[in-house]
Amino acid sequence: MKSPRMVVLELDGWLARQLRELATESRWLIRAVRGVDTALSLVLERSPAVLLVQFEPSEDKPSLLTLIADVHRLAPDVPVVAVADSKLPDAERAAWTAALLDLGARYVLFPPLTKSVLEDVVSGLLTAAIRRVTGEEPALPLPRPVVPTKPAETVIDLADEDVEA
Repeated sequence: MKSPRMVVLELDGWLARQLRELATESRWLIRAVRGVDTALSLVLERSPAVLLVQFEPSEDKPSLLTLIADVHRLAPDVPVVAVADSKLPDAERAAWTAALLDLGARYVLFPPLTKSVLEDVVSGLLTAAIRRVTGEEPALPLPRPVVPTKPAETVIDLADEDVEA
């Protein structure tokens, strides 16, 4: 298995800087790219990956939207996180979120965005991608058996008591 990677398509490098510590601790790669074609070729490689796409809602860049749809179609196991570059009113934020989720984004994030939120989202998605590739299933706790401790007739209901609070 190739090293797990975060492919970051952005112009200013802010996302990659926020994820650098996580990548170092987890021994994951960060591939900061500026081109749609480069991002697509990296996520199509056979390795666990997460694609982060920074977008500016006010700019007319259909190539970013096409990239999200293409990754969803060609590499459905690669989660896409769309990160807005500017604040929007609630109605516009909801419309953009719906559109990007329809195209195949797994998460859509808007400012204000903290490093810890970004790390949590990416870490969870990339860990799940690694488990899918390696065939590991997350360890789920076994359900505890329900054992009645008292017969049903002896249930004590404090609402029935004359107890003052």
